[in-house]
Amino acid sequence: MNKFKIFHQLHNDILLLPNAWDPLSALLLEQAGFAAIATTSWGMAQARGQQDGEQCSFAEFLNQLKPIVNAVSIPISVDIESGYSNDINTICQHVLAVAKLGAVGINIEDSDIKTGKLRTQKQQIAILSAIKETLNKHGFSQLFINARTDCFLQTAKIGPTITRSLAYQAAGIDGVFVPGLTDSAAIKQLKTALSVPLNIMADDLATDSNSLFTQGVQRFSLGNSLFDATKHFILTVSCTFNNAKNCDHLFQ
Repeated sequence: MNKFKIFHQLHNDILLLPNAWDPLSALLLEQAGFAAIATTSWGMAQARGQQDGEQCSFAEFLNQLKPIVNAVSIPISVDIESGYSNDINTICQHVLAVAKLGAVGINIEDSDIKTGKLRTQKQQIAILSAIKETLNKHGFSQLFINARTDCFLQTAKIGPTITRSLAYQAAGIDGVFVPGLTDSAAIKQLKTALSVPLNIMADDLATDSNSLFTQGVQRFSLGNSLFDATKHFILTVSCTFNNAKNCDHLFQ
């Protein structure tokens, strides 16, 4: 069974998906026993000394991504933010380049990086449909398209979120990702409407994956939280060393 099929099948049950930002973090997550991993655009941007939001060229992003994908043997899904363009053909070529690196899936969001606002539903459906067509044409029909909608983040309304999610599902995507969604009633409402897997991201109000899985969630990702915790740890122990002039805490 190839990695694409493995990744798809992992969504049939419950998928815990931690997010890496460099080759070492990816390798450590594989060693920790995870069946698959994803990348975090936030962590990758911070590792470059930048903020999240496509602050580098796509070529630079691809060069940063390649050693991460090559570091592990398990399936890896890649966060490509909004596709590093608003041009449909360019986005499709970017997705194809990620597929050729060996990724088994992508996250692509419906926010416009330039304006910070949602793309229109029509625009995003055109993008998703074109991505699907391009992947099919080039032999990557099994690549898992996880369609992220920022509708709930921007409106806090489940109705418009369901409308967009169903439209993306009709465009042929493989999963829906709704960051910021933590309310159990809203999750149930969305999951009832969908026939594709629902992905929820960890935050301070959504930490118990078992509880989410009982609500029908099939994919729980850490997003930027693992990177942030790692960054905080490094800063904390470094400050302790600098202030105390003693590093015994590193050997406990």
